[in-house]
Amino acid sequence: MIMVVDKSKLGLVHVYTGEGKGKTSTGMGLIIRSLGRGLKVKIIQLFKRDTGEQFFFENSNVEYVQFKPLHPYFKSYNPDDLENLRKEFLEFWKMATQNIAEYDVILIDEVGPGINWKVIPEEIVLDLIATKPANMELILTGRDFPQSIIDKADYVSEIKKIKHPYDKGILAREGIEF
Repeated sequence: MIMVVDKSKLGLVHVYTGEGKGKTSTGMGLIIRSLGRGLKVKIIQLFKRDTGEQFFFENSNVEYVQFKPLHPYFKSYNPDDLENLRKEFLEFWKMATQNIAEYDVILIDEVGPGINWKVIPEEIVLDLIATKPANMELILTGRDFPQSIIDKADYVSEIKKIKHPYDKGILAREGIEF
């Protein structure tokens, strides 16, 4: 028996990575496009707080959750702190991924650095990719993804920094970078 799959309903895996600005913005743009087409979305944002997208989505009917410890890129964690952070993350992950099959599109922002810093077990992300519903689109953002996740993704875009105001001492600006 030949099984026919409607590929227009096939959910794929996106990875937006690299050293340049725009990984989160790219994922959020895809979320806005999905919402415009009536898809049900969930955003899981890691290591960020007080962002423009947080204020927007918290005041909408979009499912939006945050894991808010300081980003390992901006804070040095000792091994004990990292182990405690990992335990805290695993509790958050259980809550954040409950009923995940109800959504058409899931964005997990900053998952790459979390894996790189050993806060997020690589295996749980690989398990999510392997077990997600066939029609669910999964968007993963952040630097430093392991090759195992790159290999499983359908889209991989590397955002390359050519020039950035930070190099001239201009810090992140409200409403533009956060």
